Amino acid sequence: MANIMHSQIQNRKLKPWAVALIIIGVTLLVGFAGSLIGGKMDGSYKQPPLHPADWVFSLVWTINYIAIALAAFMTFQANQDHARRRNDLIWYGIHLFFNFMWPLFFFRFNLLAFSIIWLALNIVSAIIVACRFYKSYLPSGIIIIIYTMWLFYAFYLNCGVMVLNI
Repeated sequence: MANIMHSQIQNRKLKPWAVALIIIGVTLLVGFAGSLIGGKMDGSYKQPPLHPADWVFSLVWTINYIAIALAAFMTFQANQDHARRRNDLIWYGIHLFFNFMWPLFFFRFNLLAFSIIWLALNIVSAIIVACRFYKSYLPSGIIIIIYTMWLFYAFYLNCGVMVLNI
């Protein structure tokens, strides 16, 4: 009985729109929850040169979350190897975890040095995701590479805030 139910579940495939909603919804939820738990930066910190206005930062992060979610969905759709598809999504989830936790360390706990290390791990996970997505579906890999460049910019800002405020 359990084997029959298991095979029925495995044979049932989600519609592409449902997969898209799940991947995009979870990604946006992670981004929103991360910003919620992170809060805002202490206004007393000196900012490094090239620091954007708050509204620019929020807008770019929202665009980034939508873009990486679409990249994950496109990779999921393009890759028919179920094991690779699963592993791609696991790495994507690991990356989202690093992304989710960074605002907590940086904004809420003001752990500026630790945030640099955490963001470096986030960048490494993004590079792994970019490589995996690139192999599965070229446009998705390119999207993640562009997003990773934004993470390097965030790394610069994190380092700048730490150096200017020690």
